[in-house]
Amino acid sequence: MAMTGGTAYLVKSEKTNYGSNSWTTDLYIYVKVIFQNVIANTSTIALGMYVYSKYSIAWSDFGTNGTSYIGTATSGSNCFTFTNGQSGSGTKWLIEDKQVTVSHNSNGTLILPIYWHWGVNSPWGQYTGPSGSYNVTLSTIDRAAPTVTFSVSAITANGFKISASSTSTADIWQYSTNGGSTWTTFSTTASTSASVTLTSLSPNTTYSTVVRARRQYNQVYGTSSTTRVKTLGGAVVNSVSTVTADNATATITLNVTVYESSYTNTLALKNGSTTILTISGLSWSSGTANRTVTLTADQRTTLLNAMASMKSFTGTFAVSSFHGQLQIGTTSSKAATVQTTAANSGPSLDGFTYADSYTTTKNLTGNDQLFVQSYSTLKVTPGTATAKNGASISNYTASCNGLSSSNTTGSALSVGKIAKSGSVTVTLTVTDSRGYTASVSKTITVIPYSKPKVSSVTLRRTNDIEAEMQLKFSGSISAVTVDGMQKNSVVYVRYQYKKTSESSYGSYTSIVSATIRSGTSFSYSNLELCSLDANSSYDFHLQIQDKLYSLSSLDLYFTVPQGTPLIALRKKKVGINTPDPQAALDVDGNIHMNGVNVHGKMGRVDGSTTDLNNVKTPGYYFAYSASTAKHFPTTTIGMLEVFLPESYFIQQRYTVYDGSRMYIRGNYGGTWSSWYTVSLTKVT
Repeated sequence: MAMTGGTAYLVKSEKTNYGSNSWTTDLYIYVKVIFQNVIANTSTIALGMYVYSKYSIAWSDFGTNGTSYIGTATSGSNCFTFTNGQSGSGTKWLIEDKQVTVSHNSNGTLILPIYWHWGVNSPWGQYTGPSGSYNVTLSTIDRAAPTVTFSVSAITANGFKISASSTSTADIWQYSTNGGSTWTTFSTTASTSASVTLTSLSPNTTYSTVVRARRQYNQVYGTSSTTRVKTLGGAVVNSVSTVTADNATATITLNVTVYESSYTNTLALKNGSTTILTISGLSWSSGTANRTVTLTADQRTTLLNAMASMKSFTGTFAVSSFHGQLQIGTTSSKAATVQTTAANSGPSLDGFTYADSYTTTKNLTGNDQLFVQSYSTLKVTPGTATAKNGASISNYTASCNGLSSSNTTGSALSVGKIAKSGSVTVTLTVTDSRGYTASVSKTITVIPYSKPKVSSVTLRRTNDIEAEMQLKFSGSISAVTVDGMQKNSVVYVRYQYKKTSESSYGSYTSIVSATIRSGTSFSYSNLELCSLDANSSYDFHLQIQDKLYSLSSLDLYFTVPQGTPLIALRKKKVGINTPDPQAALDVDGNIHMNGVNVHGKMGRVDGSTTDLNNVKTPGYYFAYSASTAKHFPTTTIGMLEVFLPESYFIQQRYTVYDGSRMYIRGNYGGTWSSWYTVSLTKVT
């Protein structure tokens, strides 16, 4: 039975003369698609081949030229062979209904070559073993993959939910958490959507998640894009509020994001690398919120003791989450200030006592709670000082009127002598190891006081020339009044003396009994104090003391010149300041004329210490050493003469000791000239 329902393709047409006739003979291949397997991506086809001529032909006349074939290959199981030898007119089937299954391309398309050969041999030369191939385009098999998408929700520390969808009905649904390296089937129900919840993943871990689904129609998989999904980890600290450790109820407030409420959390407080507190077993609900941790009394004490030497510090607050004994994820931390306050942690001081510790002033006032200006010594004894919240007292300081004294033990403090009088404030300050302070102040009474004063004094020789000495003075002492009574008085009035030429004074002579004393005033007058050599100069020391004795000593020093008359007239001689003139005019002292010192001996100059640029007083000087570094004209000793004819002009002349050389220079308007040598000729 001839094939039906397929398509015949002309593959060969020949026109030839057969006898007197020109005949056309056509060779056809016949292709029929029997079945397409969408899932297998195959087509089953039936092949056939026939010739057609409208004329009667004895095909045997053509003879044979080997075996004929038709198929999808030129040999093998998909190549079907047959023999010739048929005759007659019209359609002649050479072979028919030879079936073969072929695979389509992955996209479902297929252009199928049909290979054929007709093994005939025409005596006229036509159809001599013709062969070839013909491409047949088969219907495309639908191999389209579904479009697969998915979303992730309900992320936990151990898993998350996958909700997938497909543009076509799928009968197998799979997921991968490693980017498609391995697949896990989670549904075999034919649908356009499917979901699965993963529960055995690791916390705080990122998974490369992808979903694929098999289209039910053609069994082709469609694969989604990859989404990185991170499972939840431990709690995350977002911020920490300032912690006031010395509040009566000390709390730590943290803003924390919690991913899993079933976890327990541990809070560690560190100062640098040192862990101060560790608080475990904290349970927090999921979400982001402020979490308050209230310290126990022991925890508060531990924290404050760790801050014994600091008011505050920047602490690290670290939170770790645990599932049983297993830490989940990493530790999260933030820094915040941990502080104390002066109000809560400052020390306390119950006061102090004070006293004058100097015996002399205490004896004068009869009361160690009173002080004498500039002489009493203030002693402060601290009371009880108490540090708080783990601190210790590190310093005690007493201060008064700019003076201060400190120690670390709390023993008595010697502040010193108070230079101010009246009501004076004394302050004791204690400092603890954190730097907090507490102070107590008291007012003390300081009695005004100054040393004895002399308003006038005269010490002289009678008539300024005689041996008899005269002493007169008057003055006052400070009143030291206690409870309305004046406690001070003059105790010592005495003098001593020595010749000016001597090195030490003689013993004191008391004159206190002859001193008139009235209240705070005193005076003395004696025109016949003592008799001393009129030809000698004397140094006097007058001392006045009140009840502070050496502390209050007023010491006055005088020099009484010799009793030499101003002018002494002797036989044909006149002495000025000398009683025994040696010349017609003998002057002891400088002589001025017209406001200028008359040339005379002025003393010595020393080249090691005296700069001649500074020697401007007229006169002559012996240079017992000389140095050019000091502007001497030579290093040889000699005599320097200084002339001052006018205030703006000075002249120096220097002659060496043996008279062999002389030098001269001038200073005009403040500038010294160079030294010039004066030529001298030796007398023979």
